Amino acid sequence: MKKLLPFLFITFISCSFAFGQVKSDSARHYVEKEIVQWDFTSKTVGDDFTIYIHFPPGYDTTKTKYPVLYMTDGDWNMTVAMNCFNMLRQDYNIKTEPLIVGIGYGKRPNKRSRDLDPGKGGPKFLEFIQTEVMPFIEKQYRVTDNKTLYGYSLGGMFTIYTLFEHPGMFNMIGIGAPGNAGNDLMIEAKKYFATHKDLNTKVFLGVGSYEHENVKHIDEFKAYIDKQNLKDFDLRTGITPDAAHGAALAQVMQNAIKFFYCTQHKPIAIAANELNKYTGTYQIAGNADSKLMFYVEKNTLFLKDGEIPLQMIPFTKDGFFFYENEKMDIVFKEESGKRYFLIESPNEKPTRFDKVN
Repeated sequence: MKKLLPFLFITFISCSFAFGQVKSDSARHYVEKEIVQWDFTSKTVGDDFTIYIHFPPGYDTTKTKYPVLYMTDGDWNMTVAMNCFNMLRQDYNIKTEPLIVGIGYGKRPNKRSRDLDPGKGGPKFLEFIQTEVMPFIEKQYRVTDNKTLYGYSLGGMFTIYTLFEHPGMFNMIGIGAPGNAGNDLMIEAKKYFATHKDLNTKVFLGVGSYEHENVKHIDEFKAYIDKQNLKDFDLRTGITPDAAHGAALAQVMQNAIKFFYCTQHKPIAIAANELNKYTGTYQIAGNADSKLMFYVEKNTLFLKDGEIPLQMIPFTKDGFFFYENEKMDIVFKEESGKRYFLIESPNEKPTRFDKVN
């Protein structure tokens, strides 16, 4: 795509509440203007925390209500999450970005080993989130009832516990590289499904490929879930290649955010004889330099405009996408016996290419 691929990508391309106490008089800016922080005293845990808030684009110029993404280990996960959205926004259509709420410790001693371990302070920490943090966020900011919880490492153990011991509290659960090598996955799942038939939750589960025991347990868990034939449990797993615990953190989080918030196509199969009708050369009317050619090879439709062809993936009978940029759809149509296609992208006027031969 020497000539046109760049064209395609660029073109489409002081508060006090009964549930707890806010110690600061107002939110302080943290790192940059998109993140503010509150000092918060928890009556449930009996300790102080720092609550970080990241605002989605447009929050201060609209009256829109936003979903909420709650994150453990807010002291470092907030900036990672913010950058994940910044990167994904370039290649995917994000349906509605959430308000991100990170729970951490600020400059105080980090007590995650107490708060995120289900066998220690995990139950009280979850109660703190449910009865103190959530009401504060719902009172202070414009948010919907759609809630997500994400945790990594010990935070992954905590989100496993939350998923099965408190089903329905969150619409979506992200489990990153769960502590205890993921041993809790099968234990908690079998205990839950011994008395339940389904679980209405969207779940992402990921880890780096070098955490071999964790990978094994994740694979076992997925196979177990697949056999349950659950109607409302939507599970996606992702193994980050060539990465151990630390190196996988950002990619695992980005994969979870992509699954939860980005529009992604679901490929379908189309017979080769059906694909043949889309082959040929197309161009924008009056622009001979805009020519694109489609051809079929090995039961697959390709788009070629230079040395490197793009594989077109069908998601409807006449609609295709390519993984290099899922924000862009190519939709074939026919009018008065003449075939053409439209390049469609969010917030952009469709571009029409007519078949010339």
